[in-house]
Order: sequence, then structure tokens, then C-alpha cells
Amino acid sequence: YKKDEMNERLTQDLKDVTSENDLLRVLRQFRNREITRIIWRDFNRESDLEETTFDMTSLAETSIRNALDFLYHSACEVSGTPSDLNGKPQKMVVLGMGKLGGWELNVSSDIDLIFAYPEQGETNGSQCSLSNEEFFVRLSQRLIKSLDAKTDDGFVFRVDMRLRPYGQGGNLILSFAAMEEYYQT
Repeated sequence: YKKDEMNERLTQDLKDVTSENDLLRVLRQFRNREITRIIWRDFNRESDLEETTFDMTSLAETSIRNALDFLYHSACEVSGTPSDLNGKPQKMVVLGMGKLGGWELNVSSDIDLIFAYPEQGETNGSQCSLSNEEFFVRLSQRLIKSLDAKTDDGFVFRVDMRLRPYGQGGNLILSFAAMEEYYQT
């Protein structure tokens, strides 16, 4: 089972998704199918620990990437595309820390995330522009909800944001320059 195959299956499952509620449902149903497969293989000794943690981490990475893509495009339709001062579009970066960053997730792991965006600017293509920071804060909140919120279908992964710069008291997302300053000092 390859990571690309998992991503292709989730991409296929998401092709007809048109709302955030649909996104939450599809992500959870996909996670439930994949976790059943991963646990069954582990329980029946068809995979070793390394393969199990690889599959769990692939599941997290695939879920994050696809949820973020859907939510980013949805947010751009409403608020415009976040751009730097030269008009170049910007995207958010999600950093996996802890077991996610080390490709060591197990079936009960939460995911530790840090969010960053390239630079200050504002959204273009909407009647009401937002600062890039505000756009990405809202996007971050929606991404966390898409993974962490409990619905009738369960949850995808528990999300832990305490490893971000300045911990729980810090901003949910920082620009690359602010991240660099934090880590240098």
C-alpha cells in the first residue's frame, strides 16, 4: 500500500464534495475505513510496526493535505486569494511536529501542528479584502475543525497546537519572518 494510493482514494472520495459538512463526513468515513485496514493488518501480523506507523502518518498527511486544499479554495472563493505586496498568491504551510514529523504515529496518536504563511499582504479578488494573517487564521481554525471536531462519524485526528511558537498563548499562525525571529531568539 503506497502513500500515493491512499491520496488518490481520498481525492476520489472528495471529488463531489461541495460543502464543509460534506468534507467532514467524507474525511471521517475515509479515516474509519483506513484505520480499520491498518488495525486489521497489524492485529493479524500482516504489517510490522514500521509499516503501521508509516500508514498512520500517511493517513494524517493525506487528510491534512486534502482538507487544506479544499478549505483554501473555498476560502478564496469567499474572501479572495491571499497575495503578497506584488500580487503573488500565497498558501499556508502546515508543519507536522512530534510523532507526525518523525513519521511515528500510532493508532491513538494526536497530531502536533504548526502553521505559517509566507508574508504580509491582503486578499485579492473579493469586494471585502482581508489581511493575509486574518485569512490564514480563519483557514487554520477551519482546518483544525475539519480534523478534530467530533461528528456522528467520529473524528479524523485530535489536533494539538501547543508546540507552536509561544505555546497556547501564541498566535495560531505566524508569517515566515515572525517564525524566523522566534526561532532565532
